[in-house]
Amino acid sequence: MASSQYGSTHDRVKDLLLKRNLHEAFSLLRSQLTSNPDHTVSDRLDKLEETYKYMIHYLVEGYADTGREDMLASLIEELHTANDALLRNSILSDSPDLYSAAKRFEKVRNASFNSRFDEYREASSNAMLAATSDSAEYYQKISDDTLAALFSYVWTMFGAPEKEYRSLTDSVIQQDTTFEFKAQIISALMMGCLTYYDKNAFSSLIDIYEADIDQRVSARALVAIMLTVAANPDRIKNDPKLKARLSLWQDSIISYRRLREVLMNIIRTRDTERISSKMQNEVLPELMKLRPEIINKFKNISEEADLEMLEANPEWEELLNKNGLGDKLKELTEMQLEGGDVMMVAFSNLKSFPFFNNVPNWFLPFSTNHSEVMSVSKEFGTFGELLDMEGVMCDSDKFSFAFSIGKMPEAQRNMMTERMSAQMQQLKEAMADRKLKSSIPEFDAEVTRYVRDLYRFFKLFRRKEDFYDPFLRPVDFRALPFLSDVLADMEIVNLVGEFYFKRGYYSEALPMLMLVDKSQQDDSLLWEKIGYCHHALNEIEEAIKWYKKAELINPDSMWLKKKLAVCYRMCGKFEDAAEYYTKALDSSPDNYNLLMSAGNCLVESGDFSAATSHYYHADYIRPGRLSTWRAIAWAELLNGNKEKSLSYYEKLISSAEHTPDDSLNAGHLYYLTGNLKKAIECYKSCASDKDFGIGKLEEGIRHDMEVIEKAGGNRQDLNLLLDKIKYDL
Repeated sequence: MASSQYGSTHDRVKDLLLKRNLHEAFSLLRSQLTSNPDHTVSDRLDKLEETYKYMIHYLVEGYADTGREDMLASLIEELHTANDALLRNSILSDSPDLYSAAKRFEKVRNASFNSRFDEYREASSNAMLAATSDSAEYYQKISDDTLAALFSYVWTMFGAPEKEYRSLTDSVIQQDTTFEFKAQIISALMMGCLTYYDKNAFSSLIDIYEADIDQRVSARALVAIMLTVAANPDRIKNDPKLKARLSLWQDSIISYRRLREVLMNIIRTRDTERISSKMQNEVLPELMKLRPEIINKFKNISEEADLEMLEANPEWEELLNKNGLGDKLKELTEMQLEGGDVMMVAFSNLKSFPFFNNVPNWFLPFSTNHSEVMSVSKEFGTFGELLDMEGVMCDSDKFSFAFSIGKMPEAQRNMMTERMSAQMQQLKEAMADRKLKSSIPEFDAEVTRYVRDLYRFFKLFRRKEDFYDPFLRPVDFRALPFLSDVLADMEIVNLVGEFYFKRGYYSEALPMLMLVDKSQQDDSLLWEKIGYCHHALNEIEEAIKWYKKAELINPDSMWLKKKLAVCYRMCGKFEDAAEYYTKALDSSPDNYNLLMSAGNCLVESGDFSAATSHYYHADYIRPGRLSTWRAIAWAELLNGNKEKSLSYYEKLISSAEHTPDDSLNAGHLYYLTGNLKKAIECYKSCASDKDFGIGKLEEGIRHDMEVIEKAGGNRQDLNLLLDKIKYDL
């Protein structure tokens, strides 16, 4: 939403109301009415303040009033609404945001919900009567437009009388209306509450859900309820009437099961960006690199060849496994099977059709009867069956796909149709198998579709900055007023914690895993995960604490030994790190990486003799590695064995892959062993290197001076050698 001058005052009043400082809130609201008159708000404030004064009077006089707390909560809620009304009024007049533009249009129309509803029913009835006639598309267009207008009205009807919301609720629950209508009303109510919270609108969503008229309607209503609660926790948690209603859900296993499904689908959106990034930055570029080879393979295949034979061909498997592409595709498949949204990246570029310029269209259930789809539906062929299938794509993606088919050249469309026909049966079987795994498949499928539609709108809509994004931050279900009580089950905590941990969202996983730890005892695997989260978040001391707890139960774990070694090394406790690397080597004595890491920690802790022993062992296992020679050479220097050290530096600088640092250290050894000409030669090669130069040479010598002096060197001698090099350059 656009900002306004009233914004800071609005926040101040909101804060006062949350602290229950009503006197100052009344004063601040009245001060705003002088510069921004609104007789409706002014009259309402008069009545509310009078009620508040009577409440105080009865309290002072000592009258018992069991309903005082509820009345105070109701007063505060109405003051919140008045505060929001003043904010909205200050924005509406000239703000370019879409909500304000829609509301300005509604003011000009000066319609009511009932009049808009009657227009839609008439238009919808006419469209059904004309469905088989030549004018079907014309009448359907009118019906679609009136539904879009109805969406805009409900979206912006904040502050409307309670009786109008009752009419709206009845139109969904009691009237014989289409699913498209019910779905759009739910989305409009939610969008309104995400812009300006309205208790009556939220109550309507609860009424619609509790009516349970249809699994798909209930699914959409519950998604809208959860997102509204997540966006307005302070307003909802202080409402005793809402508490009374929502608390009843605690006794319903159905509500628990449904809320769990909604929560997990919302949480899974956290992974959508990562999946899309993997597709765009890893999978698609690798596929493009393979494109020439794929084309060459196809040149050798006749048109009659069986495509299934290609899939089983080892050459194709080898092709896909190039650069790890096969593993990446397998990972994406696993993500999809676990509910990941792998379709986002494929359809994100197909939201530029004019259809998606209108807000209501993003929330429409897909239908081939929609006026904009009817014009291209004759081109669908086999795709029509795909578009009718549930669970394959969300609704906005189906619209994207339908419009794309309409734009395809006929030859390309026919080729895709032939290919698709062979895959349809397999797709049907996969969808049937998925339904069998769900106890309420229709509800679950609708939740998935609707959450993905919402995610696409808030992430892809051309003017998404005009809207509050409920997916901007992860939903913390523990902070959802009343709903968190329904979800207070360790099964949920486990599901959420494992989801975040498996996908690397450690800051979100950690509090969930900590809750699990409080509910059970002596689980070393859980403690390892908690330690790993702290480790990944660079909280090394905490990581060590949890790894040590796990070690008490599982002392032989190689994984734990290595993690503890790494953590001790990261926090500078090199003796402890070396101890754990040594413990790990007891189980894997010829592990090159462990030998090198142990040696490095022993060098840092000052045990140069033990360090060289590990380095020589590593060199024996993997001979000829320059990195091992560097470690040996430096450790031997620190250990006082200058001749041995020099022998390794000579091997290093004779290698074509040596670095300026190798020449620098070799120069130190030549100097220490009395060969000054060779020392100058090595130093000069460093100074002449374009990436090193005389400056880095001086810095390197200063950095190593303590080691050089301990080995018998002299600072003044090296200064003279440096000047000699400067004269020669």
